[in-house]
Amino acid sequence: MADILIDTQAAPSTPAAGKAVIWVDGTTKKLVQTDDTGAHRGILSHNYSTAAQGAIATTEVYLTGSGLLIPSFGLQVGMTAFWYISVVKTAAGVAAPVWTFRVGTAQTTGDTSRLALTAGGIQIATIMDGTLMAAISVRTGGATGVIAGSGGSGPANFGGGGSGASSTFDLTVIGGQYIGLTVTTGTSAAWTVNNVTAYLFG
Repeated sequence: MADILIDTQAAPSTPAAGKAVIWVDGTTKKLVQTDDTGAHRGILSHNYSTAAQGAIATTEVYLTGSGLLIPSFGLQVGMTAFWYISVVKTAAGVAAPVWTFRVGTAQTTGDTSRLALTAGGIQIATIMDGTLMAAISVRTGGATGVIAGSGGSGPANFGGGGSGASSTFDLTVIGGQYIGLTVTTGTSAAWTVNNVTAYLFG
């Protein structure tokens, strides 16, 4: 048989110079390559939702399927997460949406806000559909980590996504938690999210 059976595990020790380790993370069950600098590489987490979510209006909503399970070793410098959101809006609402990246175990608005971004522009009061993309990258790792990125950017009718960086927080102790995305569309706005797909890359 051509099957390869690999036990899951915690992050291995950094291999010697010129070597790399291939292993499966015990938290995310994803295949990881660790190089001789101690960096962990691969598609480290994935989530999605194909169920319609809406109408999202006024209050903050945690997008179902946006929660990315963080690997056992936490987040490292250079890791990047992307969220692709298929959405349609009505002709109502001209507020600037707020996108918030939250970390925690609940995958709800009760998780800790680590980066909140207000769109640089306001929504346009016309019907529109499209795909918005949000992204964050780990700028600084370790116990005083920083993430930076942008909210749901796409067609101008949605108001843009904003950009910025977080305050410092410990990226080494959040393995097994989720980093997910919320949106506050603002007064009178009415959105329906038809699909969310999210990836964490090393």
